Amino acid sequence: MLVNDVPGEETRIAILENGHLEELFVERMSTATSVGNVYRGRVTNVEAAIQAAFVDFGHAQRGFLHISDLHPRYFPDGDAKENVGRKTARRDRPPIQEALKKGDEIVVQVLKEGIGTKGPTLTSYISIPGRMMVMMPHMDRVGVTRRVEDEDERREMRKILDTLDLPDNFGFILRTAGMGRSKAELKRDVAYLTRLWKMMDRRGETVGTPCELYTESDVLIRTIRDVLRPSIKAIVVDSESAYERCNAFLKVIAPRSAPKVILYRRALPLFHAYDLERQIELIRASEVPLPSGGRLVIEQTEALVAIDVNSGRSRSARDSETNAFRTNMEAADEICRQLRLRDMGGLIIHDLIDMRHASHRKTVEERYAENLKRDRARTTILKISEFGILEMTRQRMRPGIRSGSFIECPTCRGHGEIMGADLVAADIVRHVGYLLHHEDVGRVEIVVSPKVASVLLSTRRRHLNSIEERLSKSLDVRVSEAIAIDRVDYYAYDRRNSDLDLSKLSSKSPPTVEELETDKDQLESNGGQGRSRRRRRRRGSAPAADATAVALSGELAKELEEIDRQEEAEAKEAAKKKGRSKKGSSSKSKETGPVKPVRLYVLAKELGLTAKEIIQKFKELDEDAQGDLELKSHMSMVTGDQVKIITGWYKPEDAEEEDGGKPRRRRRRRGGRGRRGRGRGNTEEAQTGSGENSDAESSDDNEVSSDSSQEEAAPKKKRRSRRRRSKASEGDEPASTATEESAESDSAHAPEEQAGTTKKRRRRRRRRSGGSSESGDASSGQQPSEGGSSDSEPKPAKKKSKTTRRKKAVVSSDGDKAAPASQEAEAKPKPRRLYGSRRGISTVDAKSRAEERD
Repeated sequence: MLVNDVPGEETRIAILENGHLEELFVERMSTATSVGNVYRGRVTNVEAAIQAAFVDFGHAQRGFLHISDLHPRYFPDGDAKENVGRKTARRDRPPIQEALKKGDEIVVQVLKEGIGTKGPTLTSYISIPGRMMVMMPHMDRVGVTRRVEDEDERREMRKILDTLDLPDNFGFILRTAGMGRSKAELKRDVAYLTRLWKMMDRRGETVGTPCELYTESDVLIRTIRDVLRPSIKAIVVDSESAYERCNAFLKVIAPRSAPKVILYRRALPLFHAYDLERQIELIRASEVPLPSGGRLVIEQTEALVAIDVNSGRSRSARDSETNAFRTNMEAADEICRQLRLRDMGGLIIHDLIDMRHASHRKTVEERYAENLKRDRARTTILKISEFGILEMTRQRMRPGIRSGSFIECPTCRGHGEIMGADLVAADIVRHVGYLLHHEDVGRVEIVVSPKVASVLLSTRRRHLNSIEERLSKSLDVRVSEAIAIDRVDYYAYDRRNSDLDLSKLSSKSPPTVEELETDKDQLESNGGQGRSRRRRRRRGSAPAADATAVALSGELAKELEEIDRQEEAEAKEAAKKKGRSKKGSSSKSKETGPVKPVRLYVLAKELGLTAKEIIQKFKELDEDAQGDLELKSHMSMVTGDQVKIITGWYKPEDAEEEDGGKPRRRRRRRGGRGRRGRGRGNTEEAQTGSGENSDAESSDDNEVSSDSSQEEAAPKKKRRSRRRRSKASEGDEPASTATEESAESDSAHAPEEQAGTTKKRRRRRRRRSGGSSESGDASSGQQPSEGGSSDSEPKPAKKKSKTTRRKKAVVSSDGDKAAPASQEAEAKPKPRRLYGSRRGISTVDAKSRAEERD
């Protein structure tokens, strides 16, 4: 403990630990605190709305006494007592207007110093602290401080307290410094406190109200009494008067366990010798550096204390999460230290760096709790919120360092910023126009700084001249070197040059809409009289592009209308093209809406996996790939964005399987199948089908459109097999049946029709009907038709092995017409439906109905 004492001026006490400043106590004689003093005051006002009373106790500001701090002996029911540590609940207390009246005398103690316009906080629960005990008048029983959490140790100390001969009508609390002390040491402390109370009684009987009954010790005696602990090995003092007071007080409170007291006699100042001045300068600054390169920004307001943690130049970690965790751990140590040094109280908000891992957040919270155990002030801390905010409250023990060291800036008034000269000049022009508008005002005079005056007389001169000409009044500008930039003094005079009080100028009511419309009509009826004379336009270069002028020009509006008309025409044309397109576009993929949050097991079921497989996949990823995902069990909730991420882990495999299983459509070739000997068969089909009637052609055209749409799904292997069959039966003679002739005429009709127009062959398939499969296989004229339709995809039918196909080819080449009934049944396919038919009519029925109509 280092004590720098300047008698009659200032006393500074610093607690060092390994050369690091841990606690600092500063007190000046001009700003001495009254916290802990006991007064007898008089009630000046009782506010039932806030359940509080204001007490005059001899200071400039009145004290604030809340109903929760009112002792039961002031209740209407009379002289009541409370047990130590058992405060009466708020709901059991009477209203304060029934307990106190204006003019009542009451003994109070100062709990907190006033801040700004707020007065000091008072309490009627009197407590007089000693080195080891705290005496509480008008209380009953004894207790042990709550800082000691060990129940066995608390129980032992209660036994010792019960053996002491304590005075009646007093309660006592054993402090942390009294733990483990002997019975004799506790008796000495009780005797010291009892003597203090007798002196207070004698003073109260001889002095009127308001008066001071008990004065708390100065900062030196108070620090030795409250802060001195066994870990402090020595007290170094640089003043002889402080040295003598320390020795005298230690002989009273701790004659056997007192540390060494050393008088510092060197020429080098004490705090400079231990490098404390540099550390004290950091306490007064708003920014505090951290060891790793980060920094803290501490701002104190009347409502709360805001602390922002910035990583700064900290880049030692391998990733952002580790870097944020390390910076927050350093900030937890430094913030708790700064709160003790600056003695900041009330609500404190810590804006930490965001951490994704819950374990990191919990570790930081534990570090806060560990550091706050060393703080004598009561603190309450909450968990880190989702926004990375840690909230806490701290008891304010004494006025802060800044409040005792700094005063409010007279220029910025505590804001830290002032208005610029241009903005001040603009406000002056507006306010001068308002003042000169009054009928009583004939002249206005303003006092400004030189910077504001230069702006007014240069850039704002035209505005001021126009105001003077319009209102026929004058404005004077005076320059003062002693005035601040953002300060302006206004003086108003009437037409007789007499001073006018600006606060008493009459204010007019706002105009109504009807009055404003009347003013507009009068202006139009006057034909624009009163306008300034028209200046001659100067010819110059082309102006710069003005966004407002371009947006409001009529040419732009016409251009935008033309663009809108073009877009409407394009939209109509696109709608027409879309209507002409083929139906059946239902196979296109539909746009899906946003993915809803689901459970993990539901997502796994949709992907055809198990929840364990997805969790295993998640654990194999690194921390960067995991991101914000937290998959712990099959019941974990997964958001829409996370569903897309998890689906992306398995999507490439699924996509390859889909691409491998989906058949590809073959492009239609132009110019026919001249290769492989198909052209000869087509020529024969054209010659054979030339004698068919038009009804059969129309019926087969419908069948061609139906077959072509059904043949698109045929696999590639079937086409090749049919080509082999057509080659095998190319030289055989066809059977002359009615069914084969109609099929040949149909196959020849399409080439004839397209040969005269687009010269593109229409690919189609021979209609297979009952009993015609064998004749179709034996016919060589229809084999090219089958080959020609192989590019189109056939209707998916029952698959046949290569052995069966080869067997049929041999039978057709031999010309055997009598096939077994079982083979006919296998060759005969099921009757197909017309594509798009609503009644489900087969092709055979459609042909028969067409013949009946004819």
